[in-house]
Amino acid sequence: MDSLHTQRLILRPLIVSDSNDLFGARCDPEVMEFWDGPPDATRSETAAVVGLLLADVDSGAAKYWTIRLRLDESFVGVCDLSEIRDGESADVGFMLLRKFWSLGFGREVVSCLLTHAKALGLKLVTARIHCENARSRILLLRTGFQLVEVIPNHEIRPGVFRDCTRFEATL
Repeated sequence: MDSLHTQRLILRPLIVSDSNDLFGARCDPEVMEFWDGPPDATRSETAAVVGLLLADVDSGAAKYWTIRLRLDESFVGVCDLSEIRDGESADVGFMLLRKFWSLGFGREVVSCLLTHAKALGLKLVTARIHCENARSRILLLRTGFQLVEVIPNHEIRPGVFRDCTRFEATL
């Protein structure tokens, strides 16, 4: 899996040692507010999550990258194309450290992932967000996604339900 580049960012394939940086995002309740799981309490929880993500990469079902500043390689966040269906579609995901919110990095990352998905021969990229996540809604719409449906009471993890919105971008 190759690194990807934007004007200000480098997207590098996720590796085990990235779990230390990722903990900074996954332990933050504000960052995790609209994620499907609760914040991680320990670095070992984040390391276990990274292990699961890398298993998906090994199976070919997903691609995960860390997002780093080109300037100094500081950790910005993580992004992915997951649930990859060769020649068809994938889901997009992204998570940024709070200090990098509102700087246009999310938009830069999603645009880069759409370009990469097209280069992979995919025809469609989807995204599912919690209905209350106004920031992601605006970002998705600005990067070419269309709102497809509202999913009431979607089970985001066992016993936990949220109203969600599904978006699609045709490539």
